[in-house]
Amino acid sequence: MKNLRVLRYSTLSLCLLLSGVGHQVYAQTDVKPIVNASLSGYVYDSQRKQPIEGVTIQLEAVTHVVTTDQKGFFQIVTGQKLPFSITLSRIGYKKKTLLVSESPTKIELEPVTQDLDEVVVVGYGTQKKISLTNSISSIEGDKLTKRPVSNTQQALQGLLPGVTVQDLGGKPGQSAANIRIRGLTTFNTNSSSTSGYDLSKNNALVIVDGIEQPWSKLNPNDIASISVLKDAASTAIYGSRATNGVIIVTTKSAKSGHVVIDYNGYYALQKSINTPKQMDAVSYLQLQQDAYRNAGLAVPARFTDESITAYRTATDREKYPLPNTWFDTLLKTAPQQDHALSFAGGNDILRSRLAVRYNKQDGIIDHYGAELADIRLNNDYKASSWLNFTGSINYRYSKAAEPGRDPINNFLHGSMWVVPKYDDGTYGLSTQGNNPLMLIEKSGFKKVNENYLSSIVKTDIQLWRNLLFTSQFGVRVNLNNTKTFLNAFDNKDRNTGIVKSFPINSLNEIRDNSSEYTWNNLLTYQLAAGPNHIKTLVGYSQIHNYQNYLTAYRERFYNNDITSIGQGADDATKNNNGYDVQYGLRSFFGRVNYDWDGKYLLEVNGRYDGSSRFTGDKQYGFFPSASAGWLLSKENFWEPIRNSLNEFKLRASWGKTGNQSVDLYSYYSALIAAGYDFGGKSVQGYRLDSYANQQLGWESTMQYDLGLDAAFLNNRLTFTLDYYKKVTDDILLNLDIPAVLGLKPSPQNAGTVLNRGWEFSANYQKRPSAPGAFAYQLNGNLSINHNEVTDLKGTGPYIAGSDIDPRYIIAKGLPINTLWGYKTDGLFQSAEEIQAYGATYATNTKPGDVKYVDLNGDGVINANDMAAIGNSFPKYTFGINGSFTFKNFDLDLLFQGAAKVDTRLSGALAEMGNQEGFTHEIFTNNYWTPTHTDARFPRVVKYDLRNVATSDRLVVNGSYLRLKNIQVGYTVPLHAIGKTAINKLRVYLSATNLWTISKLNEWNLDPEAESGRAVYYPQTGLYTLGVNLTL
Repeated sequence: MKNLRVLRYSTLSLCLLLSGVGHQVYAQTDVKPIVNASLSGYVYDSQRKQPIEGVTIQLEAVTHVVTTDQKGFFQIVTGQKLPFSITLSRIGYKKKTLLVSESPTKIELEPVTQDLDEVVVVGYGTQKKISLTNSISSIEGDKLTKRPVSNTQQALQGLLPGVTVQDLGGKPGQSAANIRIRGLTTFNTNSSSTSGYDLSKNNALVIVDGIEQPWSKLNPNDIASISVLKDAASTAIYGSRATNGVIIVTTKSAKSGHVVIDYNGYYALQKSINTPKQMDAVSYLQLQQDAYRNAGLAVPARFTDESITAYRTATDREKYPLPNTWFDTLLKTAPQQDHALSFAGGNDILRSRLAVRYNKQDGIIDHYGAELADIRLNNDYKASSWLNFTGSINYRYSKAAEPGRDPINNFLHGSMWVVPKYDDGTYGLSTQGNNPLMLIEKSGFKKVNENYLSSIVKTDIQLWRNLLFTSQFGVRVNLNNTKTFLNAFDNKDRNTGIVKSFPINSLNEIRDNSSEYTWNNLLTYQLAAGPNHIKTLVGYSQIHNYQNYLTAYRERFYNNDITSIGQGADDATKNNNGYDVQYGLRSFFGRVNYDWDGKYLLEVNGRYDGSSRFTGDKQYGFFPSASAGWLLSKENFWEPIRNSLNEFKLRASWGKTGNQSVDLYSYYSALIAAGYDFGGKSVQGYRLDSYANQQLGWESTMQYDLGLDAAFLNNRLTFTLDYYKKVTDDILLNLDIPAVLGLKPSPQNAGTVLNRGWEFSANYQKRPSAPGAFAYQLNGNLSINHNEVTDLKGTGPYIAGSDIDPRYIIAKGLPINTLWGYKTDGLFQSAEEIQAYGATYATNTKPGDVKYVDLNGDGVINANDMAAIGNSFPKYTFGINGSFTFKNFDLDLLFQGAAKVDTRLSGALAEMGNQEGFTHEIFTNNYWTPTHTDARFPRVVKYDLRNVATSDRLVVNGSYLRLKNIQVGYTVPLHAIGKTAINKLRVYLSATNLWTISKLNEWNLDPEAESGRAVYYPQTGLYTLGVNLTL
């Protein structure tokens, strides 16, 4: 105990030193000596019968306060004598004042109405949820840590209505998750991939402690709460950055009292949850034999009947290698560990919290991996009754590694009949010279190192009783270095003689450094006069961004061990590039809240933004909003039903927000280098390349929202419903300009997108009847989103993709990135049917080929017959979360899913062995032959893509229901082991992505992954052993 006490006070001293405030702070405070009497006791939750931490206890007529520890214990030493009049308060509980006549004592606090009376963080402030007039969902940080994740984005999945998190897995240290709030509002027709047109400009704005910060840089253990602002009334205060919603993160701060030490750690095993299964060797050989014969080609020796007979009994896998074993050979179980340690404590004047974290994630494929270390210090210093300072500093270092050449594509493509590795260390090769294991082990490396620093300082000055001035300055710096070295090497397959050579080694290095400086100034005033309550806010904000980007390339290094950029060949092959940019945003904003007797609520917001991304009269934009609410349950006429329907509020909102994420300097004309003859000599000059558009302006979104909040059954059941409609105008498109100008078109404000939908959430609590009795809490949410492009100003449609890859369209009347292709009507069964139908996709169509629908009836199958064949973004998303406790055990379950979403298969997954690629076992004995005319799949034809053109046959329903997380915990009963310095000890087991219902299961594919060739780093499941310890 003595050693622990020394550790606690040593830690507090360290926090004070790091915060730049010495122990003189205590000497400067005039504290009266308190002697003679004491009061101690425990504070419990009246419903859950469990101790409450962080309750503030204050004696009457005394400024000194204490707070309860994690056991609910408090102690006050004072000059007063019993009885004492004390006041207890804590967020989430009703304030209580009582007379205490004995010590020690036990006190119970009553929780406030779940959801309606809690305090939530809003833009530039906080409000009670009961007084909100807009659509905001919130969640406590403790909920996020129930699921062990390497990136905080993943932790939000399935927990909040209107928030769609697409968890695409991702390489270690490089999460591929994205967050969409109320659908997709914009698109970029200048950039596309096999996943469709670029949607990166749909990312939500993330605000951490008042300053914009990257979501991926957050430590889940540092988060106290998250608020998601969804409608325009809540987001308009952020103006031009708020079209896609706002996520406000509040980090943890210390409470008054002795130093509390928390350790949260886990060790997990990662395993791929989707491993496509290759058709067995004999069946694959037979399929290839059929494919060659259907194509009228000679059957190679490998696929003859003699070869098939030999393979039936073969055991020598060097002489008779299997078709494709890469998923079984190269995917492994890999560890992941996370350790977070925090020290928090202080007194009424100075409180500090110091948190450190280390995370290491090995790859489920060799030579992939990531590590990060993170440290955060949060301080609160109360200089006087009218002056308060808060500050934080966060430093994070991360590094990630992977092979220099991506091997994952070759898991599926161009790597058949390969011996992975011979006993002499050389590698087998496919006919194309591929071997993914060789690329993993020999191709070189790609390393990403990142240093991230953020710091925030805030000052609160109480100018008058109800007038508060706040000034906040924040800075964040990101230094990113990426180094890709490709080795030079040769490999010869000793069995086949095939040689693969990479004769030249090379190095590409990127340095991307950026910084952002934010200065916020707020003036807040509150007035209460009888039933009238007014709260006003005016503010000024200024943001400056700087970026420096450099890239350099050299090749032909002396050997593969020399990887310094200056050691490459200094000749014409070297290359370098780079740029410097700066941009900024200047804003004025305000908000007025009016509340009459807690029944009638009104809020008005406005923000005036000026952005350097625009010029002239388009540089500034105004973004207003208004909302109102009516708390019917406070009306007298509600009295007869108040016992069953405890709270009922209606609300409505309207507002306008913007999107300024246009390319920098888009309003300038672009010049490119161009040579010309002058006097018979070649002269270097410049010419115009693109047309300038100085009328370029904001994308703007108008949004309407109607909602209700209700509480039933003595507040055990709460319910929220929202209907929204938002229209995004002036989306940037490159409209055609006369070709005679010889210039590329510049972006112009033209497109319009509609999103409308419903959001439902419900929460039910079964409270314990006694300490340790069974209790549970159930939460469910459902979101329905309809997305539609409503105007392209006469342009389009915009189509990306090809016949062998997913094809996407952006067209009026369809959702963004709709899957586009041919509709089909089964398979042709006879030559007579083919002749009668007339319209065929390819010449020499035979029975067993796909019957593509001739939509326009012109007798020809071509692009004019294509139609919408699937949705790439889900219409429905939902989540169900259950928490159960009994005695010292707890169980947490999270089910999550999506519906009305589709996945388009392409590449080897769809081609049925057409090329030299992976062939899924699903095709085994299930393709058309003259003796199997009722087969699911068409006939196989070697090197002929007639049956795998983009069509609805290759689109699979991507709807799914997934057990995203299950966690079982046990809290050790400390009283049973005697006196101990431990306040809490909990151990738990958890598993993520444990079970999934989806039609993609039969393809062994992940339903959360995007359409395409499935060449992504595999989605993983985690099996975790963890501990939560508090001293």
